[in-house]
Formats: sequence, C-alpha cells, structure tokens
Amino acid sequence: MAVRTLFHFHRSIPLHMRMRATLLLLFFCVSDVHGQQLEVQETVNAVLGKNITLSCRIQMGPDLSLTQSSWERRLPSGIVTLAVFNPEFGISIATEYEKRLVYQSPSANDATIVLEDVGFADSGVYTCKVVTFPLGNSQSSTIVSVMVEPKVYVSAGSEALLDGGGETTVATCTAERGRPPAEVSWESELFGRSEVHRQDEPNGTTTSQARYLWTPNRHAQGRTLTCVVRHPALQTEFRIPYSLNIQFAPEVILTGYDGNWFVGRENVKLQCQVNANPPASSVTWSRIGGQIPEGAEAVNNSLVFTLPLERNDSGTYMCEAKNDLGKGSRETQIQIQEPPPTTILPTTSGSISADSSASMLPDKRSPKFSPPTLASLTDSSLGTIVGGAVGGVLFLVLLLVLGGVCYMRQRRTFRGDYYTKQYLGPADMQKESQLDVLQPHELREVYSDGSGKGSEQDLKPKPMGDHVIYDYPSTPLSGVEDKDREEWDDNAKNSLRVQREEDYIPDRHSPHSMHLRSSPMHTPAVKNGSPYLPEDCYDNGTDSDYVSHLDGSVISRREWYV
Repeated sequence: MAVRTLFHFHRSIPLHMRMRATLLLLFFCVSDVHGQQLEVQETVNAVLGKNITLSCRIQMGPDLSLTQSSWERRLPSGIVTLAVFNPEFGISIATEYEKRLVYQSPSANDATIVLEDVGFADSGVYTCKVVTFPLGNSQSSTIVSVMVEPKVYVSAGSEALLDGGGETTVATCTAERGRPPAEVSWESELFGRSEVHRQDEPNGTTTSQARYLWTPNRHAQGRTLTCVVRHPALQTEFRIPYSLNIQFAPEVILTGYDGNWFVGRENVKLQCQVNANPPASSVTWSRIGGQIPEGAEAVNNSLVFTLPLERNDSGTYMCEAKNDLGKGSRETQIQIQEPPPTTILPTTSGSISADSSASMLPDKRSPKFSPPTLASLTDSSLGTIVGGAVGGVLFLVLLLVLGGVCYMRQRRTFRGDYYTKQYLGPADMQKESQLDVLQPHELREVYSDGSGKGSEQDLKPKPMGDHVIYDYPSTPLSGVEDKDREEWDDNAKNSLRVQREEDYIPDRHSPHSMHLRSSPMHTPAVKNGSPYLPEDCYDNGTDSDYVSHLDGSVISRREWYV
C-alpha cells in the first residue's frame, strides 16, 4: 500500500528515478526483515602495561553472508584501519600493530581482537565495522581508557618516635603514579589523625600520600597501623600493616621478695625486670647505705643469695638499668625476720680435734638454725594438731572417770533379789546346795512325832545352818495373813527360798537373825502334804520387819517379797 502511494505521488518523476526509488524501498524492507546486530562494550578500562580485549559479536540472519569485518581507530590525523578479516582472503593487520594486535577467534559471527601491552597512547575510540551481502556496512564503537595501577608502599616518619615527645609523623602511606588518582587512608585504634596529599605527574598519573600524625606513648609499643589503598585497577583494596616502634628509657620492676624472708632461709633472689627500647645496655645492683652482702651475686639481671640469710642482710636494695635514652631504677626494702617457731636448732659437734682446728675456721655466715624443714607447717595447722591431741586425751580421761563412778555405784547397790510370788529366780539360785535346802524327810522329822504322824505340839529342833526350827501350836491369823499363807502354800519352794534369803544376810545383821530365832513360830497343818515355813517367823519383833542393805538403807520385809 505504501509502495502504491509512493508511486502515485511521484507520477511526474522520470522513469529511471522511479526505478531507483523502488530499489531503495525494497532494500529497506529487506533490512527490516533480514537485518544484523553488533554487540560491543561501550567503555573498556585498560591497565597500563596489561592486555585489553575489545569484543565485537555479529548476529547474522539466515539470508546474509559476511563479506568482511574490520577495526578502525579515530585519531586527530584521521581514521586508521587496525585489522581486517575476510572469509576468502584471511586476516590483514596494520604494520604498527602487527606485534600487539590479534584476532581472538575470527569467524562470520565474531570479530573480537586482543591488544597487548597497552600504553597511554592506546587511549581513544575504537570502531568495529561489518560488511554483509546484501545489506552492506554496519558499525559500533568502544571507548578505551588506560588506567595506571599505583605503586603502594609505607615508609616510617623522618623522626624517631620518642615517648613523651610532641606530635610527629608516625608513617606515610603512598600510592605512586596512579591513573586515576588512588584513594589512600589509615586504620588505627590510636587517637591520631591522617593528612592526604596528591601530586600530578607529567605522564598524566597522580601520586597520592596519606601521613599519620600522633603523639608517641610507650604503652602503644608494638601496636599496628594499617594503610588502605583503593583503585579501579586493583581487584580488591590493598592493605599494608605497619608496627609502631616507640623508643623510651628503661622501666624497672623488682620481684622475688615475698615479705617472708627469715634467718636461715636459702635459695632466695631478687629479679630485676627491665622494659626498654632500645634494650638496656647495663643493669647494676646496689645496697643503699651499705655493700652488697657476701654471697649475693648478680646473675642475668637477678641478685641471687647463695648463702642462708642472716639478720644483717636486711636493707634497701636497688636495681638500675640504662640505655641510650636514659636510665631507670627501682628500690625494695628487705626485712630479715626471726625464723619460724617450727625451725630446729642444729646439732653441734661435741669437740673438734686440735689438728683440724686450724683448718676448720667458723663460717661467719653459717646459719644459726637449720633450714626450716618444718616451715611448711603453718601455726594454724600446728594448733589444730595439738588441740586434737589434747582433746583426745581429755576424752579418754572422761571415759575412765565415768567408768569408775559407775563401777563404784554398782558395788554400793544392794545385791538382793526382789522375788514375786510366782518368780522362781535364776538357775543358779534354784540349784542350791543340799545343806541349805530342807529335804522332805527333814520336814517330816520337824512336824512328825517320830512315828510318822504329825504332832503340832511336839518340838523337834533340826539344825539348818545357823537356824533352828521350832514347832508351836498354831494360832489364829488375820485375814491378810491367811491370804498370804494361801498364796505361799501354792509353792513350797518359795517358802524354802525365804529361809535361804535369811541365811545370806551378813554377820553384821545377826541381831535380827538372833531375834528371829528367839521368837516362836506356829506351823499350821499342810493340806497338800507339803510343809512350808510360816510367815509368822518374820513378824515377831520390830527389828524383824526390816532388812538392811549394803548401802546402809533398810526396806520392809513384807514389801521386799511382794
């Protein structure tokens, strides 16, 4: 439709002009359908002395064919062709670039070149041109910038860093001859400041410097500053550490004295620790108001006492160190104390022979006490041991006293037995000697008339130890006594045991026994045929109602047998 309108609009134009316009219109239509595209970088940063790659990629249509590709450079004097690639005739490179320019991978789709050893003169605009059939020429340009990688280094200040001095330049970080100018800075934990200076060079480069200013202090000795450089030609930031070297006069510290130096102590020493930059050239020991004691030697900045300590070793000792910047010293007061109470006097020999008396002179510094082998025992531990021993002895004495008291009280306690009516007593009391127990035939002799028949009026004494049993007519008893008699009648052995208990009374209580024997006894008739001693024998008289104990006390006889 556009073609028809165009032709109608140009009817007055000659025929040959109309034919040319038609061909041109067809050309643009084909270009729209079968056009090509070039891919290049807009800008390329090159590093001085390094290689640079200029890429040019061609996107060809299916109906196009490459005639040739080339690279041109625009100079003030005009346009210069650097290289040409023709699929039929090959590669052609300008004479001045033969040694520095090459095609990377020449083809119908790639016209990329590599320029080696780039210099400042290589900066400018480079154009990639492509000729195809039937479209013709196509081109695209790239701007090349040549950068210079800076030379980075750190240098110390012109003056030494002296402790206590004024503000001075500690170090300078330099990025030399960079293009474009480098960015330089310092990183530090100190309270200093940084100054940056730039200087343009004749070849178009720039030198950048950063100075670090600070007031030196000995406490920052050995710390580190860091120089940081950033530049487009560097893949990463450049970091250079710098250690501080601060000079100061000697600083002295004395160690070794623990406040427990006593007479006789051995293997002690004073140590002189010197901190100086530059190092101390000399270290000397002295004693204020006197000479160094005999046996004290200076070894590796230490004063070693080779002999046991004496009382006169007390005093003020001083260590002094010197270097090129000055000197430093430190004093310490030493007090030799009395030996601990745990030390033991040394054993002395009885006599010295006359022959050896001349050669064996007494040592003026020999210790008056042996080394404190027991000094490790503190007063608290010794007191604990002594207290424990005394406590143990007192505890044993207390146990012995308590045991003696218990033993004496046991001996004074009454050894009689309180028998109940049904209690038979222990086995040893049941098995009595035949002399103390009334046998059945003896009882028959007491209560019988000789013919085997009992007679209540006959009195037949029978020896029973110290007692004589009499036979009297029975008399009426009270109700309480009858009840007791019935209970005693249940067990004839208990009545015999009563008789035996009377036999065990000591001799000093014999009046009661004698009074008992003088009283008459009434023997009632035994219903079960087992005679027993009546209880009336204990009720005759006032003294017979009580029984004396070994501890001097008395108890009622009736309460005793309840």
